[in-house]
Amino acid sequence: MRRILGNRTVFKSALLVVSVFVALLVLGTIKTSGPSPATIEADRRPTTTTTTEPPPPGVVKVRIDNGIFRPSNLHINLEEIWIVQWINLDDREYIIRASDGAFESEPLGQGEIFEFDYSTLEPALHRYTAFVGFNRIPGSVETRPEQ
Repeated sequence: MRRILGNRTVFKSALLVVSVFVALLVLGTIKTSGPSPATIEADRRPTTTTTTEPPPPGVVKVRIDNGIFRPSNLHINLEEIWIVQWINLDDREYIIRASDGAFESEPLGQGEIFEFDYSTLEPALHRYTAFVGFNRIPGSVETRPEQ
């Protein structure tokens, strides 16, 4: 009989310790979320780490986001745009490869950029893929003048 009472006491003690830990964890999360005291004191909005800067002249950006290219099919006028930059916004690595072998990137980690100068190729429909494991993501860059 004494053994059963001892186990109940141990169980109640463990339950109390877990409850206190969870309560402290919740309070710590509430305390640390939100703007910093310096931001509140200065009465200004918190800053963000994203940028909306346009690409430099002659460059167009393609984002790799959630396993797809955005945009996946480009039509560029080589008199205005000749460099395509791919930026990986995913947490997986990608390798970008031209279907005709004109280029292949190193594995791109999150936030890394690969670029290619399409003015070095004849005007055409240039297809490429990004490889993540055994999966392929298709894309294309059309450099022929519009007809």
